[in-house]
Amino acid sequence: MATLKPIDLSGLNDERLASSVRAQIAEACEKNGFFQVINHGVAVELLDKLKEVGTKFFDLPRDEKLVYAGKPVIGAEGYGSRMVLTDAEPKFWREFVELHTLPLSERHYNYWPQQPAEFRETVEKYTAALLDLAHRLLAVISENLGLRPTYLKEALGET
Repeated sequence: MATLKPIDLSGLNDERLASSVRAQIAEACEKNGFFQVINHGVAVELLDKLKEVGTKFFDLPRDEKLVYAGKPVIGAEGYGSRMVLTDAEPKFWREFVELHTLPLSERHYNYWPQQPAEFRETVEKYTAALLDLAHRLLAVISENLGLRPTYLKEALGET
């Protein structure tokens, strides 16, 4: 079994390395259909903050979390919890918050926790950072296919 070698995206900012990084992405797309990236530009501080606000939310009393409970249907948003079963035997209890972050028109802020106070702002910043990363990767993939850099972004409905 082959190991997945991460692709260092910091090389995209260096003229001497950019073509090699683009080639690595092209090869990964052709051979595997997926790849892992490092040095992607999403600030570690932002990732740490996201973990922090998530932990603070899940540390709240259950009554406070239930204010954001979603309805139990496919595509539901909000806070929830359930027992995960394996072969009809309880395996573990899981708590979660499912939020639609993109497109912006699909955000339902009534399901977004207001505690901790910085939850919403942090998730919005994280989403923006991931969207920027996705757009950068789509540009490279578009160019690797001989298309203009914005082709896939536009084809996916992003402007």
